[in-house]
Amino acid sequence: MLYSPSSSIIENRRFQLAFRAALWMAAVVYVALLLYIVFFARRRAGLHWSPGLVNLKPLITTIRRRHYMEAIGPVNYWTNIFGNIALFVPLPLLVAALSPLRNRWALLGIGVGLSISIEVIQYVWRIGVPDIDDVIMNSTGTLLGVLLWEYGLRRLYDRLTH
Repeated sequence: MLYSPSSSIIENRRFQLAFRAALWMAAVVYVALLLYIVFFARRRAGLHWSPGLVNLKPLITTIRRRHYMEAIGPVNYWTNIFGNIALFVPLPLLVAALSPLRNRWALLGIGVGLSISIEVIQYVWRIGVPDIDDVIMNSTGTLLGVLLWEYGLRRLYDRLTH
């Protein structure tokens, strides 16, 4: 096949459409996993909600669990911390890639706001354990995602889509 500028443009356009579709599929999978992990995971089944589970004092639960690590197991302890952080890293990346919103403070605000909303829903629906530590860890994950976007992935995204 002979090279022509129009075929290159068409191939580029096809790539961009496929790339955008893949991003939307990733966003759907991410939201589904987020909802499942936060509200429906099996670990929630044996939990009997009570107002005493609510924690609004920063890092108290994390420090307390550290003291009882032998009882809860180190895997559970570290999975809770790094899982809460990792859960929110993709959020600003997907928002920035799929919307015109690219301001770092707005992206951070979306992550913090979503995390607070999840904790409020857990309180209102009496599922899960509303804990300020989760908000801190989720916000840390959001911040990491914003930094990844700002200092690397944004340039890659721009090259792939323009």
